[in-house]
Amino acid sequence: MDYDLTRLGPRDFEHLTQALAVKILGTGVSVFGDGRDGGREATFRGRTSFPAPDPDGPWSGYGVLQAKFRIRPIGTSADTKWFLKEVARELATWGDPNSSRAKGGPLPDYMILATNVVLSSVAGSGGIDRVEKSIKELVTKHRLPLKGWKVWHFDQIRTFLDLSPEIRQTYDALITPADVLADLRRRAEARETLKANVRFSPGPGRGLVTGNFSRRIANRLCVHHSLHSTPFGASLIDGNSDWLVKMQRARSATMPLVISKLMEAPWLRDFITADDCVGVEGRVVSKISDFQRILVFRITEASTVITYRLYEISTDLLIDGIRAANGGIFKKAGYGFCGDFSRGNSGRLFDLRLDRSVEKIGLQLALECGIDHGTWTVELP
Repeated sequence: MDYDLTRLGPRDFEHLTQALAVKILGTGVSVFGDGRDGGREATFRGRTSFPAPDPDGPWSGYGVLQAKFRIRPIGTSADTKWFLKEVARELATWGDPNSSRAKGGPLPDYMILATNVVLSSVAGSGGIDRVEKSIKELVTKHRLPLKGWKVWHFDQIRTFLDLSPEIRQTYDALITPADVLADLRRRAEARETLKANVRFSPGPGRGLVTGNFSRRIANRLCVHHSLHSTPFGASLIDGNSDWLVKMQRARSATMPLVISKLMEAPWLRDFITADDCVGVEGRVVSKISDFQRILVFRITEASTVITYRLYEISTDLLIDGIRAANGGIFKKAGYGFCGDFSRGNSGRLFDLRLDRSVEKIGLQLALECGIDHGTWTVELP
């Protein structure tokens, strides 16, 4: 089968690679959430059954998994060049004795680099061989103790998914026609199990949630919550690659809209003082301009009711707020730096969080500034 991994987005792609790592390497794999990961989506220790068959035998030692997601792969050598740069940056960071990764724990014996881009198999000049050659050179250059590594590129992940239907079917964005037919058969045979009640209430937002859109989300929630009391874990939207879609668990009704990873920023590790943040706004504006929509599904739980409210964060609001900011907006914070972007005397508009520990830029927007597109209320059976 073929799959459109781009529709997953960076966060769900990381989750997918974590699930594959647990399936392939064993349940001893430790996975990391959206917080500090130190260049790791997952780690493993001890003896594994991977890779097999292999002339050097299966791996035994400490290993890490790192996912590299390209939002807009175009299927050419440009994707290979992008991935080569990502690999070079990762290995340089592991090889830097002053980096937090090198100081924070042991260097890996093994490494898995997973990506959604296609690498050509042409002997010698193809992407697979180019990446392999580059890794060998970088390992020597940075004096890394790597004993082995594997690249899980698109075609490798496609094969893993073909052999792992339980993982494939967890991610609705990957559904293929064969999966749809199988799902319809299961529903027809077990309609009595669809006992969760889902109601949709439109919000004041306009132009996004149509009748078909709201029904599609409601159907997914009905199926999921007829079997599970825990919130839906993957993205509820089969989105456009220009959309950034995030899920947020809200602990209170007034909690701001939070995106922990608006963009990756490996250059943050070089920032020491707030003065180093000069120019960051321009990079963030450039990244935000790549998105047609920024959406947050806000999940709240109360007894036997779970609500999913869809908010949109206006890209124009963010860009205008950043461009209107005065110099010196960023201040030192425990995780790195924080920029408070306010609007006149009306109070805080949003924060940009420059987290050096995980090399990511996050966003917190005042709830009242979000565009409310509607709420799906689930009454659990």
